[in-house]
Amino acid sequence: MKLIVTGATGLVGSEVIRLALRNPAVTSVVAIARKPVLASANVGSESQTSKLQSVVLESWTSPYPESVIRHVKDADACI
Repeated sequence: MKLIVTGATGLVGSEVIRLALRNPAVTSVVAIARKPVLASANVGSESQTSKLQSVVLESWTSPYPESVIRHVKDADACI
């Protein structure tokens, strides 16, 4: 499952990413935020940090650029 997480640097978004990286059913996590998102140090040894893709979106009020659209294409879920 490909999961999109918006607001990925916030408290809730960070926890969603941490749990998604530990979940074997989640194959890809695309984190959309205003600044780069890194896997936190407390994700746990069973986490697969290679599943995380960070997408920086500087303007939330403009149409998404093609680079962002490519990352969210074919997503199964969005939080």
